[in-house]
This record gives sequence, C-alpha cells and structure tokens, in this order.
Amino acid sequence: METMKSPAGLITVALLLIVCAALSAHGQQCPKENPNGPSQPSEARTLEGKLIYHDGIRKWFELKLDRPECGQESIELVQGDGAFAPGSPVILEILRGCRIRTKGVLDIPSTGYYSLGLFQALDEIEPIGECKKQPPFPDYSKAKPDKSIRSYRVEMMVDYEPGDHPIQFRVTRSGKELHPWQAYASYSLTGGFVLWGECAEGFAVDKAFGTPEANPQVIDNALFDPESAAVAGKKKLHLGYTCIRVP
Repeated sequence: METMKSPAGLITVALLLIVCAALSAHGQQCPKENPNGPSQPSEARTLEGKLIYHDGIRKWFELKLDRPECGQESIELVQGDGAFAPGSPVILEILRGCRIRTKGVLDIPSTGYYSLGLFQALDEIEPIGECKKQPPFPDYSKAKPDKSIRSYRVEMMVDYEPGDHPIQFRVTRSGKELHPWQAYASYSLTGGFVLWGECAEGFAVDKAFGTPEANPQVIDNALFDPESAAVAGKKKLHLGYTCIRVP
C-alpha cells in the first residue's frame, strides 16, 4: 500500500527543485576556469555600459559596465562570430564614448594578449539613447612605400608607464621624414609583452637599436623587451630599426 505524500511535503520538494535549478542556471552565467584545458564560457548574455577606446601600445575596447558582472566592473570587447561581426571593428570605432548594449558570451582570457580578466565575444551591439558617433579610424591598409626608396630608418618613442600611451613613430630617409609612417612600419606586442618592429612588405630589418635595457636585436624582425627595461627603471624608451629593400 502506497504512502500518500502530504501537500506540504510536495511543496517543499517543488521549492527545492526550483532553488536547485536557479543555482544551476546562475552557475552557468559566469565563465569557469578549467585547469585541464580551455575555460568554460558563459551562455550569451546582454550587457549595458559605456564604450571606452584605449589608444595605448596595445589598442583595445572596454565596456565600463552599468552593473558589475561576474565580479568585474569592466570587461574587454572582442569581435565574435555573430551576424554583425564583419563590420564590428568599425562599429566599435564609431560608437566609442557612447552608452551601448551588447550581446555575446563571456570568457576568461587564455593568453596575455588581453588587457582585462574577462572579455565578451560580441554577436550584437547597439547604442543606447543619444550617441554622438565618431569618425572611424584612418585606413592605411593600401598605403605603400615610395618605389624609389631603397632603405629607411624607423624610430619609436615608447612610453611604458601605466595608462594609454600610443607609440610615436618617425620614419626617415637621409634625414627626410617619410609619410605616412604606416606605409613603412608596423608593430605588434605579443602576449609575453615582447615588442616586434616590422618593415613594409618588400623590405627586411637590417639593424635594431635603442635603449640598451630593452635588449634590441634582430630575429627576422626587430625585437625589443620593454618589460626588462621597466624592471631596470627605464620606462621612456627610444627604440628603432633600419629597413632595406630585398631583391
């Protein structure tokens, strides 16, 4: 003979199931560390805040959140795989300084290429309220060196103090400045904070020079170590390299 369960007991069981489901759902909302492999991202979620562009050695976009998420007051925004993704860099550029609403998964960076401890891979983005749209950044992708140039010199003024300090470039040939510098030089900052200086296509790095504490050297491109220089007390760095046209 079955024992009948009281209504109070059934209600208690139902409440426990609801609480467990809520706790489980809450646990899925924030990404989780995984010591054995990639982190576990959150499900896609909608966030709101102010879009801030950081024009430093590494350029990136911050969402200053209206409300903290997963213990963070700000997250980094990166291009996701959503429908808006092909135009996303330009969209972020023109909306900088505005309040925005975003949608995408949250995840934990697995490399040093990120500037914050949490990022959102964007699938959707839209302005909130009035937004004074900014012009997109200049596009130098089609800028090419003068065909008569056989060699040139690249100088970089690097401010490695905390904050946004873009690298200042000066490119010259026989003392005459060449414009735009983006046609002749580029750089990248690795996840290990190694700074690489690069020549234009068709040119190769010949020599690297500059602040000794940054260990200038040539390994395919010009290589510098601003972290070691900072440890040695040198944060205002004058670095450079020369480029020669390859046959």
